Amino acid sequence: MAEPREIRIENGTVRRPRKAWTETVHALLRHLRAAELPVPEPFGIDDRFEYVALVPGLDGDSAWPDGVSTDGARSLGQLLRRVHDATADWTPPAEAHWSVPHRGGAVICHGDPKPANIAWHDGVASGLFDWDAARPGDPGDDLAYALLWTVPLNGDPSLPVTASESTLCRERAAALLDGYGWTGPFGIVDQALRRHELAIHEVEWLGAQGHEPHAEWLAQGWPQRWRGDLDAMRRAGRRVFPG
Repeated sequence: MAEPREIRIENGTVRRPRKAWTETVHALLRHLRAAELPVPEPFGIDDRFEYVALVPGLDGDSAWPDGVSTDGARSLGQLLRRVHDATADWTPPAEAHWSVPHRGGAVICHGDPKPANIAWHDGVASGLFDWDAARPGDPGDDLAYALLWTVPLNGDPSLPVTASESTLCRERAAALLDGYGWTGPFGIVDQALRRHELAIHEVEWLGAQGHEPHAEWLAQGWPQRWRGDLDAMRRAGRRVFPG
C-alpha cells in the first residue's frame, strides 16, 4: 500500500502520516511540553496517522521567502537553545527509533529548524513543529542548518549579492548565534554547507526506503542538483563571510 502523504488540519488538530519513528517523537514532544516548550502537543497515533495540536502562529511558508529580521533570527537562536537545554536530561525510550542514521550527541536536535518549520508572532519565533527529522546530535548541527536557511546561504549561487544584502546576512548570522548563546568559534559557511550536504544524503537515504516526499524528490533528481550547487554556494558564501 502506498505511504499516506495527506496532511489535514481540522479544529486545531493536525493529522499526519504515521512513521516508524512517530512514537519516539511523541515521547520527545511530551517531554518538551512538560518543560513548557512551544512544540506540538501529541494527541495520539492510530494505524496510519499521528495526531498533534497545531502550533499557533504564522507558519514559515507564509513568513518566507521575504526573510526574517535580525530580531527574528535572534529569537530563533533563543528557541533552539531552550529546546536543546530541555532535551539534555531526557532519556529516550529503550526502543527509540529515529528517522535517519546518527552519531549520537549531547542533545536531541530538531534536525530541520528552518523558518518554514517555525511558528511566528510579530516576527518572533514562537513555536517549533515538524519533528520528523529529530535525532540525537550536536547542537551545532541544528545551528548550522538554521543558519543555512535563515542567513540564507542556500539561495541561487549564480545571483549577485548586493552590499546591503551581505550586511543583512552577516547581521542575521550574528544574531542567531548570539540568541543561542554560542560562544565558541563557528565556521558559518563550512559548517552550514556540510550540514546541507548531510541533509542531501538523508533525502537520498529516506527516498531509497520509499518515504515521501523524499522518494519523489529522489525520482526527480533533486539531490543531484542540490549537490551540484555546493561548490558555487561555498564560493558565494565566502563573498559574504570572507573571514
